[in-house]
Amino acid sequence: MKFGNDLRIKTVTSWFPPDRENVEDAVAAGKLTDSDAERLGVSHLPFSAALSAPEMAAQAGRAALSRAGWSPSAVGLVLHTWIYHQGHDMWSPPHYVAHAVGAGSATPYGVQQGCNAGSLALQLAGMHLDADPGLGAVLVTTGDRFCPPGMDRWTSDYGLGFGDAGTAALVHRGDAEPDDYALLSLATATDAQFELMMRHGNDFSPAPMWHDGFIDLRTPKKSYMAAYGKEKFETIAGHNIRKVITDSLHDAGLAPDDPRIKYIALPRLGASLLDSIYGPVLDDMLKAEALRFGSATGHLGCGDFLANLVDMRDRVPLEPGDVALVISGGAAWTWACAVVQVPDETPRDHPSAKDV
Repeated sequence: MKFGNDLRIKTVTSWFPPDRENVEDAVAAGKLTDSDAERLGVSHLPFSAALSAPEMAAQAGRAALSRAGWSPSAVGLVLHTWIYHQGHDMWSPPHYVAHAVGAGSATPYGVQQGCNAGSLALQLAGMHLDADPGLGAVLVTTGDRFCPPGMDRWTSDYGLGFGDAGTAALVHRGDAEPDDYALLSLATATDAQFELMMRHGNDFSPAPMWHDGFIDLRTPKKSYMAAYGKEKFETIAGHNIRKVITDSLHDAGLAPDDPRIKYIALPRLGASLLDSIYGPVLDDMLKAEALRFGSATGHLGCGDFLANLVDMRDRVPLEPGDVALVISGGAAWTWACAVVQVPDETPRDHPSAKDV
């Protein structure tokens, strides 16, 4: 989907709780082996001892409004995304976020597409702004808290650890004021046959946590792989990652070797997953440097996408006119790739290159 140069991300923010769980402690507790820890490639995971997921999303949303210097009344739409429990049952966390940031008259709704929902919400924000000239700005938020007893952030899934965070982005039609990014394009690709991977071996249940009493993604995945093998998924995943990169660059009017493309930010998955699924495609397609920001956060669910935009802004030397790609994927499965550019009118403080 091509957006042109006037769809802007005014600012993006991440909010992390102060507490951390270290990988060494997870190994000592018997949750991980040393080889598991090496495959994850994370030093620690942030965890929230007190705040719920939508409260962290609201923290990020308020920070975005403050950083932009905007009144909450400028926001006409709030899109909130998540993958895990939001603190109450049969309840609307998007309405909570809208109220908590002071945008109580904005229209709120939830966006659900697994861990890819952060990118999908950004796409929907652009579509709403295209369709409604009277819409001033859209606030996109994500929030997840992966805490016991429903989840174990180290062992609920293969190849990744889950970190708690809230993220937010303000999206609008650009003016003469500085913005963090212009959103040039965003492409998606889906192969829904893999929804079976997330439930293989289990019947449909009448209530949450029915099968195991906690979120166990390993058991259905193991059952699925025993029945179908992993080669098919890896092949199709690689094809669709290649497709979203190709399509997003085409819609942005860029060739893969365009020298303006400086970076591509990868999902905050375990190191072994990135090496096996994403690495071969990127090595073949792009000269841009691949960025991995997850070593100190783990996987943030829907928050990976926006958190990567924050870290690219703050931690790498992007200059006005430079282009970067942000790629994501969500179980069941959909992949996405966005092409963003630093607008010419956006001042930069020339950060030095850092270990990311």
